[in-house]
Amino acid sequence: MANEKNLIPLNKRTKSERREIARKGGKASGAKRAEAKTTRDIAEMLDALSVTGKTKEALEQLGLPTEEQTQKVARLVALQKRGLQGDVAAIKLWLEIIGEAPTSTVKIETNDAVREAYEKAAAAIKGKDT
Repeated sequence: MANEKNLIPLNKRTKSERREIARKGGKASGAKRAEAKTTRDIAEMLDALSVTGKTKEALEQLGLPTEEQTQKVARLVALQKRGLQGDVAAIKLWLEIIGEAPTSTVKIETNDAVREAYEKAAAAIKGKDT
C-alpha cells in the first residue's frame, strides 16, 4: 500500500527524513501561530469598535464617556446584566475577569503539636515507629 510509507516510526527513518519532517512541522507550527496572532489582532480591533444604536444609548444611560463606548465594554455590561439576573455561569466568568474567582487551594495553619502528630501518623502509615 502507498500509505504504509507514512506509518514508519521516526526512529526507523533516516536522519534526513527526520530533519525534513521536523522542518515541515516547524513551518506548520509557525503558520498556525501567525494565524492565531492575526485572529487575536482582529478580535482586538473589533473589541475597540464604537457601538451604535440601542447599545450606544444604553451605555450613555450608564454614564460611560463616548470614548469608552466600545464593543468590549458592551459585552462586559451584558455579562454583568446576566450575572445580576442570577446566571451562575455569568457570575463565575465575571469573577474570573475581575480576578476575584474563588481558588481551589486550601491553606492550613498548624502548630508544633499538630505537626508532630501528623508526622507520627505518617511514619506509622509507612511502617516506621518514631
